[in-house]
Amino acid sequence: MLRSDIPQNATALPFVLSCCSTADRNAAWFEERRIAYVPFHVCLDGQNYPDDLGQSLPFPDFYRRLAEGTVATTSQVNVGEFLAFFEPMLQNGSDVLHISFSSGLSGAWQSACIAAGQLRNRYPNRRIEVLDSLCASSGYGLLVEQAADLRDRG
Repeated sequence: MLRSDIPQNATALPFVLSCCSTADRNAAWFEERRIAYVPFHVCLDGQNYPDDLGQSLPFPDFYRRLAEGTVATTSQVNVGEFLAFFEPMLQNGSDVLHISFSSGLSGAWQSACIAAGQLRNRYPNRRIEVLDSLCASSGYGLLVEQAADLRDRG
């Protein structure tokens, strides 16, 4: 699920759970677990791609290019992108819990907090919370999975 697409099977949930694409999970997992994600960015040879879990840049192509010597760089999600990610969820009447990639490794948490603060003013009847996972990679994915389990249990 890309950007602010709310999983179709998430309408009965008490809130939208979201995270960054850096949680080391595949697109099917996000859909199955009813978790929205915001893509980070990858740049290869001057070409920018969203980290949309292999959809824009298939993983075999990505890893082949790395093996051929291409250098990859990444960048975080900025405030404007977080605004565009969160706002449709709030407009839809959903509350949002976003678990962010670790603030120790990226400024994405700060960007998400700034965006959430702006949106709280626009949507005073909605709740948007941003948590710093203090995790990365598979550990981050496990934390988000635990949050989904707790959400699903009420």
